[in-house]
Amino acid sequence: MTYKKWIIAASAAAVVIISGTSIMAMAKANPIQIVLNGTELVTAKAAQKVDGVVMLPVKEFGKLFGKEVSYDEKTNTVAVNDKAGVKIAESEDKTIQITGNQTETGTYDHLLIKTPIFSRSLPGYNVMNPSYAPWIEFKDVTGDGEPEVVVILTTGYGTGVYQSNALVYNAQGDQILVEDALTALMKRFKGTYTDKALDVSLDDKHYTLPQDLMFSGGDSNGFKPGIGSVMQFAVKDGKLTATTGVQVSPAEFVGDIKLTYIYKDGLLQAGDASFEFYPEYRP
Repeated sequence: MTYKKWIIAASAAAVVIISGTSIMAMAKANPIQIVLNGTELVTAKAAQKVDGVVMLPVKEFGKLFGKEVSYDEKTNTVAVNDKAGVKIAESEDKTIQITGNQTETGTYDHLLIKTPIFSRSLPGYNVMNPSYAPWIEFKDVTGDGEPEVVVILTTGYGTGVYQSNALVYNAQGDQILVEDALTALMKRFKGTYTDKALDVSLDDKHYTLPQDLMFSGGDSNGFKPGIGSVMQFAVKDGKLTATTGVQVSPAEFVGDIKLTYIYKDGLLQAGDASFEFYPEYRP
């Protein structure tokens, strides 16, 4: 039986609101355009105007909001549910998978990791963009001779912004806590301007950059040097690391601080940190 269940969007220029998100179906032109928050969307089946009412197939409507839509002919029921248990990441050897539930806010939540040994719910969420899917590593980051499962989640991205979070589990599925990188670095970093230069202080070391090498004009732009808008976790040479950019304007970063974690007292703690200017800022 051909699927013919339709959802009434509204009449003429219609607005359907679900969980605070609006879709406008504009019937002023042919074909009818579907616009979500100002962006035109393309659907497999076009909206139609029938007896003065603009209608869109409910399955197409579900796709726009990341919903699973099904129809039960016996009960004459259309079911609309969240997409649950979607596989969003897999280890290179395909032995570890992460699944999640697709949300209307552009993220996956209710994350679940499955390994040959254990299954665990993961705290937090990951953005839906497949370019930023969770990253899975199976490496010994504690130095005990046994590899741990390291999961790196991307929680946000955009112009001048990238946020990630690291979760670590031992072979039995017990979580190993990771000290918050930004909190640890904020105690050790300071960025200030002198008359003609930017001074970056990290622990007991100082790094100087002449203001005339900065594209944004240095202290004249009124932006206080800082860290934290970019935080990227990785596993390098058997160590968990966190890298944050030193930001001197909304769009300019001059270098990176790299934090290396050490395992001590059952916790991955912030260890040595180093700073390096980007090549274009080096004398």
